[in-house]
Amino acid sequence: MAVYWIIFLLSAVLGIPMCGLCEKKESRTVLLYCILAGAALTLISALRFGVGYDYNLYAGWYYDLNFVDFDELRGDRQEIGLFYLLKLLNIFTSDYAAVFPLISLLIYPPLMTYIYRHSDNPWISAAAFLGMGLLFNSMNFMRQFIAAIICAFAFEYAVKGCRVRYLLLILFASAFHRSALFLLPCFIFVYIDWNMITLAVTAALSAGAYIFSEQALRFVTRFVYSDYKMESSRDMVNGLPILYTVMFGVLFGAAFALRNRMKGEKRSINLIIWCSFAAFFFELIGSRYAIVSRLALLFFIPGVCLGAPKIIAALSDIAEKRKKGAGLAALLAAVLLLSGNYALLINSNYNGVVPYKTIFERAEVK
Repeated sequence: MAVYWIIFLLSAVLGIPMCGLCEKKESRTVLLYCILAGAALTLISALRFGVGYDYNLYAGWYYDLNFVDFDELRGDRQEIGLFYLLKLLNIFTSDYAAVFPLISLLIYPPLMTYIYRHSDNPWISAAAFLGMGLLFNSMNFMRQFIAAIICAFAFEYAVKGCRVRYLLLILFASAFHRSALFLLPCFIFVYIDWNMITLAVTAALSAGAYIFSEQALRFVTRFVYSDYKMESSRDMVNGLPILYTVMFGVLFGAAFALRNRMKGEKRSINLIIWCSFAAFFFELIGSRYAIVSRLALLFFIPGVCLGAPKIIAALSDIAEKRKKGAGLAALLAAVLLLSGNYALLINSNYNGVVPYKTIFERAEVK
């Protein structure tokens, strides 16, 4: 558990002098911070042992690759993007411990590159990534998180109006997880402004979707993900704790309320609000049917990593205008809120990440 708190504290302690308080410094130290953060996240994920509910699943998949050749991979029902890379790795070692350094390199350096290029303040993005539990998601739903990072880059092409590049990247992401195909029409997010009418319409549609979610899932699973049976699948029968819905609901609510005060291009702000809403919506349905919350993963990175710095900067500006020095207090309050949420996730053993053990402890396990 200590390692999670150390990296959270360091994200702020190093981030504030290197990146600036709220506004990003134009300095090489920002790049250095992103490199250090990417390296730290990579090491935490790469060196873990038995951490995360999906750890043994991926270790088992890697073991099975010993009995599969490249031609057979093409006919496998799983997406082949990651499995081809794992099969290449399997040529050099059959030790499943090698899987997690490779996957970590596919997740955290690209993530911090995205944050460096597009975030208003990388340290706030890193703190939000941790505080909102995205690190713990990335240590479990690994294929989908790789796809989510590719989709995040794709959304930036949507902001620029490059629809062909957007569609190509989404298709590439689907090679890691088919759920990415759900985002094919989502480039329209950047063109739809949020106002009270938009809010009313989405609220009505969301309520209808929640009410009729069982019928919708029965219909969808007739064609895709047919292994998830409504009557027997654990992810169908059970819902997730309401905490996850609440925390993304707060993110969306703040983004919507501050939509006219957040700095940046209109398309980028539209994207952030839509992604935060989509994360909230799919977590809401996930409170009934856990499997649906997986779609929320595809929207986490823009909503959290780009949204949090803009929201906090807007809150800080509002507070500072009302009373000198209050901007710092607003920033501190936001960080405390993130740390409180982080504590709840850790204490509830979110996604099976506690206790944290390293691969060097594997020899001690009999």
